[in-house]
Amino acid sequence: MSDDLYATRLRWSRGSGLAMLHRRSVPLTEAPVLCGGQVHELDYTPEVRACRIRRAPHDAMGDMTNLEIAAADALLRELVDPKESPCR
Repeated sequence: MSDDLYATRLRWSRGSGLAMLHRRSVPLTEAPVLCGGQVHELDYTPEVRACRIRRAPHDAMGDMTNLEIAAADALLRELVDPKESPCR
């Protein structure tokens, strides 16, 4: 999926990624941390209900939990628009 097709996306795979909120984006140089743990692979694109996560290399991709989705939303606010984040 092309990042340009979406307004909101949090993506991490093979050592690189992107945090995009309201079409404003920042590249990721480190794996995101959600719910206290670093992720191995992540595709969070809520516009198309893509909410998939792989916690460790040997794990299968699975659906994100509601807690992980809330953490992804908070992380996007923090990374892309820190002045708007209520958790500063």
